[in-house]
Formats: sequence, structure tokens, C-alpha cells
Amino acid sequence: MALKEACVGNYNEAYEAQRRGAHRIELCDNLAEGGTTPSYGTLKACKQRLDIPSMVMIRPRGGNFCYSEEEIRIMLSDIEICKTIGLEGVVFGVLTPENTIDMKQMQLLVSAAKPLQVVFHMAFDQIENQSEALEQLISLGVDRVLTKGGSSSAMDGAAQIKSLLAQANGRIAILAGGGVTAGNYEEIIRLTGVTEVHGTRIV
Repeated sequence: MALKEACVGNYNEAYEAQRRGAHRIELCDNLAEGGTTPSYGTLKACKQRLDIPSMVMIRPRGGNFCYSEEEIRIMLSDIEICKTIGLEGVVFGVLTPENTIDMKQMQLLVSAAKPLQVVFHMAFDQIENQSEALEQLISLGVDRVLTKGGSSSAMDGAAQIKSLLAQANGRIAILAGGGVTAGNYEEIIRLTGVTEVHGTRIV
């Protein structure tokens, strides 16, 4: 059975996604900007009132994925809050100006986040050499990658997602997202072989 992760923008959406059958939540604020870190109160409410795991977006602002040292410190503080509350995982991604993985900053964040699950988000789709990037994320100890295969949607990027899944070979999970809905997720699973799908309309 496919694991359906619902991307939500507030507590009410998270609760409704659970009611409709989501198996996991990606919890964000400000979805119009691609998602930023939700409030402390939202995090506490989800931990206390949901029965399914919540993955928390750790992103201090919209825009690109190159962060200043101060922004990295903010992200570290938000990760610590998630650990204190007892949430299950965090979602982040840091790139260099050349759109490669910023290994130094990622190592810092991953080390701070463990033992929480760590997900690298769709910043991955801005990387040209995704095969190399996947190996880097495996070496960092990242648990899961959210990707649309470098295309405009998971459907368009299905062949690349399938290739990444084969390369991963169980060393890291591949989560297909980008235009995935309750109406097409089964077809995306068939085309890619993934067992986890993600979307704002997945349920």
C-alpha cells in the first residue's frame, strides 16, 4: 500500500488530511512561498492532537535555498524546538549559489536533527547532477528525498524518479511529489515504482 503524505499549511488542514486518510503530514506555513517553518503553537497542536507523524518544514523564508549564517542559526533553533516537542521529522535543503548541495551546512543541520527523520525537500529539483547529489545525501545520513525528478511535475519526471529509486537501492527513500493528487498517485506509483507519494491534494 502506498504511503500518502499530505502537505498542509496549518493545523486545521493537517487534522482534515488525517481524517481523510493521510498517513503522514508535511507541516508548513506560507505555502504560497513554497512553505516556511510553522509556529510553535501549530507544532504543539499537531503533536498533541494528531495520530500520524508530522514532518516539519525548516525554512526561515521563501526564495532561494542559499542561507546566511544567521539563517542557519535560526534553522538550528527551529530544529531544536521540533526535538523538544517530540515531533517525528524535519524537512530542509541547503544549496550553494551554483545549485549544488551545501555539504558543510547540511552536515551541521543533519547532525543537529538526529535522531529525527531528515527529509531533503524539492530544492533537490534545482540540482543538475541529481545522481551525484543523491549519493551526497546518502553520505550525510538523510532519510528521504522529496522530488519531481527535476521536471515540472512527478508525472513528467517519472523516468528520472524511477532511475533515482533504482540508484538509491534502499539506502534512502524516494518520495514522489509535484502535481500528485488523489486522482493520479496510483499512476505515478506504477510509472516510478515508489511507495511514498506527497501532495497538497493527495487525500
